[in-house]
Amino acid sequence: MLRKGPIENPFKTLVNITVTKDNRDCLIINAPDIATEPIVTNDVVSIISDTEFEWLGRYDNVINSGGVKLIPEQIETKLAPLLESRFFIAGLPDEKLGQKLTLILEREDEIVGLLESFKSLKGLEEYELPKEILNVSHFMETENGKISRKKTLDQILGI
Repeated sequence: MLRKGPIENPFKTLVNITVTKDNRDCLIINAPDIATEPIVTNDVVSIISDTEFEWLGRYDNVINSGGVKLIPEQIETKLAPLLESRFFIAGLPDEKLGQKLTLILEREDEIVGLLESFKSLKGLEEYELPKEILNVSHFMETENGKISRKKTLDQILGI
């Protein structure tokens, strides 16, 4: 899961802290002055050096659509310029693909021609185009006011 193009603002570690990644491409932090064991996260990263990395997204959110692993946070960044309402990308069950890339919008009305406008975005790959767009009047939120992807999806799927 590598990102195409230059990395503008990589994360840099503090002194005496190094980073690697595991077989899931998730960040491992080695901080011997703080922890005796490496800290394994669920943050998908691209390693630049042993002290620099680019954060790509959360492993928990990765979508496997027809064998292609998609990172919602990366796609959301690309779609954001065309969307005014809150939204997120999710993988919904699909018989053919396993999961289909779905755009979930927090709004009651549809946006006519939205899918067509996405096709004009530079840097958006064909497999990053949503296969479906769903509207929800209000997203479920965490106690901190962040969008709860899981609770919102459970609501959509009737779970």
